[in-house]
Amino acid sequence: MGMDKPTGYWYGEGKPAPEAVHLLELLRRYGQAERKMRAETRGSMGMNETDLSALRFLLGAHRRGVVPRQRDVADELGISHASVSALIDRLCRGGYAARVAHPSDRRSVGIVPTEYSDAQVRATLQDMHGKMLDAVSALTAEERIAVAKFLEAIINSVEPQAPQRVGQQATDASGR
Repeated sequence: MGMDKPTGYWYGEGKPAPEAVHLLELLRRYGQAERKMRAETRGSMGMNETDLSALRFLLGAHRRGVVPRQRDVADELGISHASVSALIDRLCRGGYAARVAHPSDRRSVGIVPTEYSDAQVRATLQDMHGKMLDAVSALTAEERIAVAKFLEAIINSVEPQAPQRVGQQATDASGR
């Protein structure tokens, strides 16, 4: 037996403001577009989702001047130490990463992205990142603050147990 009336998808009881529903629909469309872009990126680079996530982690660590160990990659991705070994092997064979002596622990091996991986990621994503930066730059300072507030609230709504973000002030039950 079918439903008698539409349920409003996930929006709950009552009638949410049409603008609120529109914003959530735009957010969902962005998520779909980003997933499609990631799939195309993975395809063009010959990687799976986990490989690309590992490469993103390695590139981010490199920008911060950090040399992660294999176990750091495993912890970041939530995969076993055996699985991360095979993953790092794939990245190294593909020329995306290299094993190096860890700078602060001679007994450990560090994993670093190669110049090739940085160039590949830049070539693949540079145009898109430029367009995204242009879109953000077109906003006024007040609009950027409002968008940031909205996105933080959305992130917190899907990560209810997320740790407090750096710079975010704790609030009591009254919102103060």
